[in-house]
Amino acid sequence: MENIADFFLRKIIVDGRYNSLKPIDDQALLVPEFLAKLNVCIGIYRQTYPSQSVTFSETYRSNALQAKYFDQGASKIKENGMHHYGIAADSIFIINGKRSYKGDVVLLRKIYVDNGLTILGMWDALHVQFIMVGKQQLLRSTVVNKLKTFQKEHGLSQTGLVDSKTIEKAREQF
Repeated sequence: MENIADFFLRKIIVDGRYNSLKPIDDQALLVPEFLAKLNVCIGIYRQTYPSQSVTFSETYRSNALQAKYFDQGASKIKENGMHHYGIAADSIFIINGKRSYKGDVVLLRKIYVDNGLTILGMWDALHVQFIMVGKQQLLRSTVVNKLKTFQKEHGLSQTGLVDSKTIEKAREQF
């Protein structure tokens, strides 16, 4: 969990898109260990379907966008979902050079699970994440503690929240 919290502090909160209201598909905002596993899974999928590939329609998601999805009924989580920490991605197939949801969803989900990743129910069939649902609260607590430590080290209010002063100091440091 520490490596995820560290990535969140050093890479995600310093990114200019941290509060974006638009979906982001930048794979650089995924925790490197997670991205490596995803790439292995894509390679395995391509062994069965060499003319297809898999990419991601959304990687990082701001809390502002998460709240919007929640209000629209498109998400069950209002804030601090796994996308927010760089450990979730929404898959999409590339077939004949175009993005599509018509690939072999069942096979892709099996490959994800076989490689130690977590999938959700079929209501969110192409979502994949790095940690199990049962560990999400531990991650959130680890991130808060990492932020409080960072804030203390830099003379900021130790709220454990990502405020403008924390972002500014993190950008200076990283």
